[in-house]
Amino acid sequence: MRALVLGPKRATLPRMSEPEPRCVHYQFVHVALRTLVFQEPRLATALWELDDPGPLLDDIALQVVRACRGRGEGGEIRADQLTLHKLRLGGYPCMILEMPEPIATTEAYMLAILGRPSLGGAEQAEGEDDGRARYFTLEHSSHRPAPHTVLGEWTGEGSHLNMGGGPEPSVEAFVAELARFVLD
Repeated sequence: MRALVLGPKRATLPRMSEPEPRCVHYQFVHVALRTLVFQEPRLATALWELDDPGPLLDDIALQVVRACRGRGEGGEIRADQLTLHKLRLGGYPCMILEMPEPIATTEAYMLAILGRPSLGGAEQAEGEDDGRARYFTLEHSSHRPAPHTVLGEWTGEGSHLNMGGGPEPSVEAFVAELARFVLD
């Protein structure tokens, strides 16, 4: 696995009593895993196919923790703090990764990795999606009304698309919201 390069520190405006995003939480979701999904297609395939993806997730998490500590920021994240759900959304393989409870705006409740032609062993039919992975986040936002969530999508080019207020932070509600964007 390549050396991990973290994104820049988040620019923040002074806020009264709102915690800053934790480096490991933010960087794991928004930088490390996202970058690997788009740059190393085998990662999504491995997460889908492995009976126990814990060691793979621990390796990514360890690199994030080391990089954050190198920046003078603490924190910890381990595979045993994450829950991976494998399902199908329409005909697309979909993995939902639940994160530890967020405490700050931009930290994610969960993320979704959707689709890859090699996932699930099915061949792509003519006229179907081109098979590129899609990467969605359900983020905490103290600036939104309850349930205080924002739905986002990252592109392979590194753009973050804010899709507005999100659903309650449950796997079922997240999948239902994704279905509205992906299947409609």
